[in-house]
Amino acid sequence: MTLKNNKRVGKIVAVCRSDKGGVPKHPQKEIEVYLDGVMGDYHSGSIDKHRKSGEPKPNDRAISIVAKEVTDSVGETLQVELAPGSLGENFLVEGLGDLSDLAPGDLIKLGPTVSVVVTAQNAPCSTLTVHHSGIVKHLAGKRGIVGRVLYVGFAKPGDRVEVVKKAVAAQ
Repeated sequence: MTLKNNKRVGKIVAVCRSDKGGVPKHPQKEIEVYLDGVMGDYHSGSIDKHRKSGEPKPNDRAISIVAKEVTDSVGETLQVELAPGSLGENFLVEGLGDLSDLAPGDLIKLGPTVSVVVTAQNAPCSTLTVHHSGIVKHLAGKRGIVGRVLYVGFAKPGDRVEVVKKAVAAQ
């Protein structure tokens, strides 16, 4: 993990999307991020598709980001291959740690222009058991984050990714 001016810096390993729910999302050469999420991705849009009942809820889960360090570690522990997109992430990143310390309000900058504000940690769901029956337990607290888009643009593998903690971002 690289620290630069109290910011953590890493890189994007993969950018993924799928027009269907569930897993996997499919790696792309580049993706376009607009205010409602990743263009062409099932989870994009102004309404949260995870809401099961009640009134529609604004989409604070349009973007999902997972750390490669986590997919490597959990894959090794469970003896399964977790390819990019396996956990339903839009962005697979490395060099930032497991992202478990990120909280609502923290920022993640992806590539030259995209910025995402963290809205929550992404709890592992039973959909992921297609990889291994014990994966939910092993991903608890480490599946990465979900967030909403603040600034739009394009992002691709190899682009810089930076975490700015809320306390630092407010300065």
